[in-house]
Amino acid sequence: MSVQRTRIFAALCFAAIAALMSVTAVSAQGGPGMGMGSQGIMGPAAVRELFKSLNLTDDDLDKLDKILEADEISLEKSQNEISILQTKVANLLLDTSPDMSAIESAISKSLTYEKDVRMIQIKRQVAIRGVFGEDRWQSILLLVREARMSERAGKFANSFSAKGLSAQEANRYSRLLAALRRIM
Repeated sequence: MSVQRTRIFAALCFAAIAALMSVTAVSAQGGPGMGMGSQGIMGPAAVRELFKSLNLTDDDLDKLDKILEADEISLEKSQNEISILQTKVANLLLDTSPDMSAIESAISKSLTYEKDVRMIQIKRQVAIRGVFGEDRWQSILLLVREARMSERAGKFANSFSAKGLSAQEANRYSRLLAALRRIM
């Protein structure tokens, strides 16, 4: 019954996100968060309930941390190389006669690093999905999407408040939030 409830809740959240995304396009003229309340789409109470439905254990969170740590250095190096190459292209474009072959070379290198980043992200997602199962994976994806929207609106701390959670739940919640920030 709990699995069915989680699926229904996830489906309702997904439908709400899809509906609100179309509204967001219309209300975007009002600035970030307009038409979405003061958090993201779900709000802090729904986020906490979704977290509770995950029934995370410390072992689950240890496994999640291990997955995220596996390629962390490679991921950071690739992301740094992309930034360096983007800066190089921007600087080359400042010349009155930009060296197109140098620009093309920098972009090609950047694309290689972007592929590396994407493959690490995919590898992480597959591993997380394998550890947590399909239902909990879908819930984690909803939390990641909510975290991204809340972050963009500058409301991450409010949307992901641990208010009303036990000390043990708050600790696990904090660990999950740290992992979500790494996944984002």
